[in-house]
Amino acid sequence: MDRADTRSADVYGGWVDSILERIQAPVARLAHQFIASFYELLASSEQNRKVLERLSPAEYDHLQRLQAKHLILLVSPKLTQESHRREAERAGKAHALVGVDTLWLIETYNLYQEKLFELLEQLVPSVAEREQLIRVMSRRILLDIEGQVASYERIHRAISHAFLRVDQNVFTAANLADLVRESMAAIGSLEGDVCLFLARPDSSGVLQVEASFGAAAERYHRAMEAGAIPKISTDAGIPAGQWIGGRSWRSGQIEVSAAWALDPKSEPWRHVGGGLGFRSSATVPLVDEAGHSIALLSLYSSWPGYFSNLRVRNFLNHVQRVLGHAMQRLSQAPVIPMREQLEYRQLLAAGHVTMLYQPIIDLRTGALCRLEALARLVGEGGALIPPGRFLPTFGGVELLSLFEQGLRHICADAREMDKFGLQLQFSINLPAEGLGDDRYSVAIASILAELDFPPNRLQLEILESEDGAAQKEQKQTFLKRLCEMGVRFAQDDLGSGHSSLLRMGQYSFDEVKIDQGLVRGVLHKPQRALEFILYLTRLAHAFHTNVVVEGLEHPGMMEAAAILGADHGQGYGIARPMAAGEVPAWYGSYRYPVDPQNPQTALGAMAGYLLWDMQAAVMADRAISVEELTGANRMVERFLSVNALEESPLGQLLSEMAPVSPGLTATREGRQARVIEYLTEYWLDEMGR
Repeated sequence: MDRADTRSADVYGGWVDSILERIQAPVARLAHQFIASFYELLASSEQNRKVLERLSPAEYDHLQRLQAKHLILLVSPKLTQESHRREAERAGKAHALVGVDTLWLIETYNLYQEKLFELLEQLVPSVAEREQLIRVMSRRILLDIEGQVASYERIHRAISHAFLRVDQNVFTAANLADLVRESMAAIGSLEGDVCLFLARPDSSGVLQVEASFGAAAERYHRAMEAGAIPKISTDAGIPAGQWIGGRSWRSGQIEVSAAWALDPKSEPWRHVGGGLGFRSSATVPLVDEAGHSIALLSLYSSWPGYFSNLRVRNFLNHVQRVLGHAMQRLSQAPVIPMREQLEYRQLLAAGHVTMLYQPIIDLRTGALCRLEALARLVGEGGALIPPGRFLPTFGGVELLSLFEQGLRHICADAREMDKFGLQLQFSINLPAEGLGDDRYSVAIASILAELDFPPNRLQLEILESEDGAAQKEQKQTFLKRLCEMGVRFAQDDLGSGHSSLLRMGQYSFDEVKIDQGLVRGVLHKPQRALEFILYLTRLAHAFHTNVVVEGLEHPGMMEAAAILGADHGQGYGIARPMAAGEVPAWYGSYRYPVDPQNPQTALGAMAGYLLWDMQAAVMADRAISVEELTGANRMVERFLSVNALEESPLGQLLSEMAPVSPGLTATREGRQARVIEYLTEYWLDEMGR
């Protein structure tokens, strides 16, 4: 017999039944009076009074009825150890969830025991029987406390487990969708019938729900979308922004409504929320490093005072801290309402995916060398949905499905293009989290074998991501496995971050793509943008890696990229993404408008001049003529000739710059600035300012 069984001997059944049977009816008659007197005594304590004040009159009456029922149970001759434990744990769960701490619980039971013994003195006149019964009831009360404390411990363990789940998810989540889903599932797993939303404000300051957890949350959200209740606003000047959600967003502090139904400011939401059983709520603003709110978690419980529980508050503080940092890292996506997110996932699951193809050409000859495949979802009426809308809503499972569907489209579309003699290479984006994930390598090998597509016609474009030491080894193994199959790799968005430069030396890429954000800089600071392209191209070539320049939207950009030594180009100036069936016609009609030796545009001339000037700077320590250099500055002269600008101020300046002599570096640099200034003016004129 274990310790619990030893202590419960003679507590249930046996000789005590006859005494309990005699007092059962009187206790039942006096139970409500006893409980009312007991709660009056409880309310004399400030801490107890705070807990009780969270209850509405109906809830307070219901609680007293439950306590009366529990009293009758304690003195029941039919009580068993199993049923007692079950009821004690149920009561313990309720006490824990409304914020009653264990010390308060024990103190309360001391009062409860004193009042009960006073009642027994009235009902059991025999001193001997009463003393025996008091010993039994003392042990029953002790076992009752133990059962309730067991519930406390279980709930505390659940909170600790939720702590770990949130931390693990923050560490492992590679995208916003997985971060939000898994974190909300961890928070929603808490006992307390918790449901929750995550929302971010749209341009008008209205918080749009982007994710929810719990059946009640879904119904509450539907009421929001139907206009039955207002959406939370960040605007303090309207009622929808004046309760805890709006206040929390503006302050960056967690706000709690311990008695949701009694809070007068809950009125706009109460008729729906009350019907769903909401009795307390909390709002947790997720803030950036500056303390500004970037998202809002709204939580609801069917227990009054639930979010006032010290352990729950500590948990919410932790969630605010760690989830806020993770959200800041991953939440660059636009605000996408939940109904829209669901639509995108349903389209993906139904296979409503198509691929568009953007040509990548050789900048020396204009020849078509590869097509980049770009995924689109096909919506209602055949409308194509761009990736900027649906990708932020996809987690790891959806991204893998999208990749597999996209790869199958490539294989099928390639067969059709082969019929036109276009046996091209194709590239497709590999999600950042896909690098090193065996599911992707297995899918690639399986699909290529199944559809008989040569691996050497496939190139995977890999976005920048942060790598730990273990991840680097795992990713290198992944790359090696696919390289051995013949699959090629390109690093996408070179120059978009410091780590992208480091990765050039860590992984063996066949090609790198200069981030189009750098290329777009030619519209504002053309010299700096061209210098970026020049030096990144030289860096890549030092690693024996080809260079693709993205974002080429104008012949001048194409000219400049070609003159600066880039191998391949891509952008709207060459072709916009198109359906597979449109590629052969485009290929048949495309004419490359660039001669890298004879620039027609000011930007091309500027690229040639930068090359010439770089060499001139290297040779500035000795006398040397322009003719001894590469002659790249002649590109400027050709530009002037084509555009009849020989007699312009720029033409006159060039004629003065023929000799490059020792000691004239400052003069050369001053003239360089003037040449760039003139070319910049011509470039802006070409672009229509």
